[in-house]
Amino acid sequence: MTRALTALVAVLMVTACASSPATNVATVASVAVQPGDLPAGMQRCGLSGDIDTYLNSLKTKDPTTYTSTSSQWAAAKNQGATAAQVVIYTDSEANCESVASKVSSISTATYKLVVNFVLQFKDEASAATGYTSGKIFGFDLATLKANGAPVIEGNQTGLGANSIVLDTTLANQSFYIAVWQSKTFMVILGIINVDSAAGHKVSDAENKRIR
Repeated sequence: MTRALTALVAVLMVTACASSPATNVATVASVAVQPGDLPAGMQRCGLSGDIDTYLNSLKTKDPTTYTSTSSQWAAAKNQGATAAQVVIYTDSEANCESVASKVSSISTATYKLVVNFVLQFKDEASAATGYTSGKIFGFDLATLKANGAPVIEGNQTGLGANSIVLDTTLANQSFYIAVWQSKTFMVILGIINVDSAAGHKVSDAENKRIR
C-alpha cells in the first residue's frame, strides 16, 4: 500500500471514529416528528424549525401567540430546558398558512394537523420535573385530565413511566395527545383528525429515537 493511500485510509478511519458517536446522539430535531412517521399526504409547514425559527415566524404572522410562546420558552429555560424543536404538519399548503396566521385557535381545526414540541433539558431530573410540575408550553397534567378525560398514564402508554395519552373524539373532531418524558427529553404531541392508530405510530416512532 502506497504512503498516500495509507494516509487516506488513516484519515477515513479517524473521521469515521470521530463521527460515529454523533450519529447516535439524539437531538430535538432528530426526535421530532419526521415525514415518514405520518400517513401519506401530510406536509411539513414552513413554521417548523428550532424554537428561534418558530418564534421569528410567529412574530409577524401571529404576534399574540409569539408573546405567549416567548414567555413560555423563557420559563422552560429557567427550568433547565436547553433546546427545543417545533414541527407542524397539515394536509395542504393552504392549511399550513391557516395555522401560521392563528396558531392559538388550532384546536378548532377541521383538517388533519400535527403539532409537536420536543424539548431537551440539561439533565434527566430537570426533564422529569418539567413533565410532572413544570407546565411546559402550557401543558399541565391536571388540565389534561380535567372533566374525566379518557387518559392512559404511565407504562401502559408504552412511552415510559412519565407519560400520558389522551385519545378521544369530540363532536366531529378526533384528538390524540401524548406527552412524555424520556431521559433528558420531554415531548408534547398533538394530532387532530388523524386516526388513533396513526397517532400511536407517531409517538412510538419518536420515543424510539430518544437515545
